Parts: sequence; structure tokens; C-alpha cells
Amino acid sequence: MEQQNERNRQARRPAKRRRVRYDRIFIALALLVVLLILLFSCTCSCVKCVCSPSEGSETSENESATEASSGTGEADGSEPLSVSPSQTAVSLSPTADDMHKGTLAVVNANNQYTFPAGDVNLVSVDEKRNSSYTADSSDIMLDETVVLHLNEFLSEFSTIYGKNDIKVTGGYRSKEDQNYRYSNGASVFAGGCSDYHTGRSFDLSVTPEGGLQNYYVSNGDYSWINDNAYKYGFVLRYPEGKIDSTGVNPRSYTFHYVGKPHSYYMNENNLCLEEYVEAVKSYPATSPLTVDTGDVVWTVFYTELSAAGSTVINIPSCQEYTVSGDNINGFIVAYH
Repeated sequence: MEQQNERNRQARRPAKRRRVRYDRIFIALALLVVLLILLFSCTCSCVKCVCSPSEGSETSENESATEASSGTGEADGSEPLSVSPSQTAVSLSPTADDMHKGTLAVVNANNQYTFPAGDVNLVSVDEKRNSSYTADSSDIMLDETVVLHLNEFLSEFSTIYGKNDIKVTGGYRSKEDQNYRYSNGASVFAGGCSDYHTGRSFDLSVTPEGGLQNYYVSNGDYSWINDNAYKYGFVLRYPEGKIDSTGVNPRSYTFHYVGKPHSYYMNENNLCLEEYVEAVKSYPATSPLTVDTGDVVWTVFYTELSAAGSTVINIPSCQEYTVSGDNINGFIVAYH
């Protein structure tokens, strides 16, 4: 009976309420969020691993195509197919218009300049020069790449000899300007036939303090300029003994930027621009020319513009390559 009464008392007692553990719920939710984040990261990582090879290949191809069309590198887009860094093999398809562009484009009475768009990036020499030399006026223009190398070149001369009396007295000429000079007898070349059209040829003079301005002549301290021009990519445009090739009387004061390694080979073999371009035609990609510039050995070859179909230039994996049209019928390639 007592046991029955005890059971009745327990039955009448209110049920004990369970305490809700919010802290445990929070911990469980936090763990769930962490697991979801880890799962999402793993999924993205796996997808990226699967997709990245093809995406990377597409990017490389696009970058190569961009380099082939724009030629950015030492020249900032001013010289299509000119100078580009490269770590992988490159295949270029230059056009007939590209053949008229570049530092090795031969412009003379037999090969007119076509003023191709994008060949040069003209700047005022006076605005871009350094203090080692001067310009005759702010209107004298040259390709920006030329001015950059000229700054290095004449800065070295000024440092060695303490002189800053070299002056740039002539540069780029438009076709109209050249025709005007031709009509009044100031030039033997009609518009289109002057090398100054390229924006890579320029004249120098010497203007000693308190003295008269004279065309530059290689003598005394100034002979250093002729002796070292090739190290900076420059050559005399109309050297002595080359009138049969250039069609122009020798000039001691007209220089042209051709770039490395071409300036080295021209200097070593006493070649003017016309002679060099003709000589390189004997070196196809299968049997190239090698040029040692002291720090690197360049490989140089010639590719003729295809008369039918597209021209293809294949350049192997290298550190740097340059491509220039010759303004005649092909392209000169150099790489190292």
C-alpha cells in the first residue's frame, strides 16, 4: 500500500523541464559553417586545377599574339614586330605592311618610305633629351626609342670628356617637308625617298661655347662618338666609300639607329645599311648568322615576304627577339 501511495505521489509531481544548452547549439553551428567553407574551398581548388592548364595555354597564346601584333618591349608599341621579351617559342605572321616598318627599313631613291601606321612614336628631342646635349629647336622629332638610346650614348661621351656641346640639328621629315626641300634645291630627294622619314636618322653639329655651330666631324675627343656609336645601336648612315650603295655623298654628321646586334656587325664589317640588308639575305633561318655583342651571342636570319599566302616567322625559345622589315621584300630577325 505504501509503495502504491509513493508511486501516486511521484505521478502527481510536475515533470522536470530540460534545460536548453544554447552554447552547444552555437558550437555545432560554427562547426557546420567551418565544414561548409572547407568543402567549398576544396571544390574551387579542384575545379581550378582542372581548368588552369587550358586557361594558362590560352593566356600564353593571347599574349604571344599581342606581342606579335604590337611588338611591345624596349620600343613601347612604337615599332610593330620590333623588340619583344620571350621565354617561349613564337610564331609570327607579319603582313606586307609590316615589311615597311622597323629600324632596318632601307629608304632611298629606289625604296620609298610608305609612312606605315604605328612604325614610330615621334617625340620632341628637346623635351626628351638629357643635359648632355641640346637640340636646335623643339620642332626636331625622332622616334622615342632613338632618343632614349641617344641619351645613354651622349651622356657617356659627356661624362668622359666633360663636353655637352653636341647638338641635334635635324630629324624626322614629313613627305610635304621633304618635297619642299626638294623643290627649292635643298635636297636631292623628293618626298618619300628620304631616310629622315623613318624618324631614326638625325644630324649632329658641334657648338663650342662662344663659337660657331659646325657640322659634327669625327676628330679629337669627338672621335669617341664614331668609335663607340655601334655599342648603343647607332651607325653612320652615309659613310665614306659607300656612295654606290647609298646614292648619297659621305656625311660625317648623319647617324641612324639600327639597334643591336646589327650595329655591331655593320661596324665590324664596315657595312652601310644597304650593304648589311643585302648581306643578311644570305642567311635564312636554317643557316643563320651569329653576332657576338660581348655580353650575348645573337642569331640573325632573313625571311622573305611570301608572294602567295601568309608569311610565317618561327622564333625559338629565347630571352629577347627583334624583327624589322627591310622595306624591300622581307624581314630581318634577331634573337638570343
